[in-house]
Amino acid sequence: MKSKLLQLLFLLLAINASAQTTIENYSYGVASGTSSDSITNPSIGGSIWRRHSGTTGQVKYLGTSLSYAGYASSGVGGSANFTFATGFSQDINRSTIAYNSGSVYTSFLLNMAASGGVGSNDSYFFHVMDTSAMTSFRCRVYIKDGTATNTFKVGLTKGSNTGITYTTADYPLNSTVLVVLKYKFDPVNSDSAFAYVFTSGIPTTEPSVPNLVATDISTGDLATFNAVAIRQHPTGSTITGTIDGIRVSNSWGGGPLPVKLTSFEANVNDELTIINWSTSSENNNKGFEIERSVDGKNFELIGFVKGVGNSNRINQYSFIDKNNESAFYRLKQIDFDGQFEYSNIISTKNDNTGIEIAPNPFKDEVMITDNKTITKTEIVDLTGKVVLSTEQNSNKVMVNTSGLKNGVYYIKIYNNAEVYSKKIIKSN
Repeated sequence: MKSKLLQLLFLLLAINASAQTTIENYSYGVASGTSSDSITNPSIGGSIWRRHSGTTGQVKYLGTSLSYAGYASSGVGGSANFTFATGFSQDINRSTIAYNSGSVYTSFLLNMAASGGVGSNDSYFFHVMDTSAMTSFRCRVYIKDGTATNTFKVGLTKGSNTGITYTTADYPLNSTVLVVLKYKFDPVNSDSAFAYVFTSGIPTTEPSVPNLVATDISTGDLATFNAVAIRQHPTGSTITGTIDGIRVSNSWGGGPLPVKLTSFEANVNDELTIINWSTSSENNNKGFEIERSVDGKNFELIGFVKGVGNSNRINQYSFIDKNNESAFYRLKQIDFDGQFEYSNIISTKNDNTGIEIAPNPFKDEVMITDNKTITKTEIVDLTGKVVLSTEQNSNKVMVNTSGLKNGVYYIKIYNNAEVYSKKIIKSN
C-alpha cells in the first residue's frame, strides 16, 4: 500500500459474548484504593453483583487484571479480591444466563496470595447457585495449603461440606492458574460436578480426565443454574486471593476457549478495500461471513471465509471487497452447530483527510500534520499493543520515537470523534 492509502485499524480484545455465554471481566474503571471499592458499590459493580450474606469484609474491586496466555478473558478490565476473616464477611453473587440441562462450564483465573492452612469444610471461596434457593450452593471450590511451602491445593465438592477432593498437584502462591468447573445436569441420575486446573495452555477440546471429580453425588441437584458467587466465610485462618475473567457457557468452546478475535481492520485505496482480521483461539469455528453497510445499520452479506475450526494459535484472515467507497464492515462468526456472534463495527473513508506523516520511514521522531485538531496519537505494534501514546491539542504534532525498536507499526490519529490509522516504519 502507498501513502495514499487511508487505513482505519480497530483492535478488539475479544468478540462479545454470544447468547449462550456470560462474561465477567470486571471492567468497572479505575479503583480508588479505598473501602468504597467494594464490588457491590453501585458506582462499581453494584448493579451486577449483589450481597447475599455477611456485612463486613467486603469483596474488593481491583483496577488490575490477571493474565493467562490464550485465555479469552486474560488481561481485560479489573479483578476481584477476597479475604477470609474471623467474622462472616461479605458473600456476593451475580446472575448468569440460566441453564437447566446439559453441561455448564464455568472458567475463571485465580491467583492465591495466602492459602489459609490445612483446609476445612468451610474453606470454599467460589460456587455456582440457583438464586431461587439461596442455600443451593454447588460446584464448591476449596483452598488449602499445598504439600510444599508457599503452595496451595484446589478442592471440590458438588455441594456438601464433606468429602472434599483436593488436587494432587501443588500450585505456587502468587501465580495465576485457570480453573474450569463443569456442572452436568442428569435427567435420570444425580447431577455431577468436575474441575480442571491448568497452569499453562488451554486444550481445544475438553480433556477426557478431569483433575477433580466430586464424590458427594447424593447432594441435591440444581433446578436451575443462574448465578455464580464469591464467598468469604471464616475457616479459622486467612485465605486471600484474586479472581478474574469469569466465563459461564454451555460449551467448552464458549467458556475457556471461544473464538477470540484479536484484530480487525479495513484498508481502502483507489480500487478496492482489503479487510484483515486475526484470531488467537478458535473452537467449533465454521467461518466468518463478511457484511457491509453504507449507513452502519443495514448490512448485506458480501462474502464468506472458512475458519480453522479448532485452534489455540494465531490465525490470520483476509478478504478483498471490490469497493472503494466509504463503508461500514462487521464479521459474523458462525459455529458448526449454527450458533453465531457479531464483531464490533469498523468503518472506512475514502477522502482526502489532510493528514501528512513525515518522514516515513522514520528514525527517532515523526511529524504529523492535519487540517483538523489532533487530540491524541497512539502507535501500536502488529499485535495491537499500544507502545506509545501522547495527548495532543494541535494541528501539528512531533512524536518522539527514539524508544521504539525498528519495525512496522500503525499510528492512530484521533480527531475528536474520528480516528485514522496509517502504517509507519521505523528504520535507523
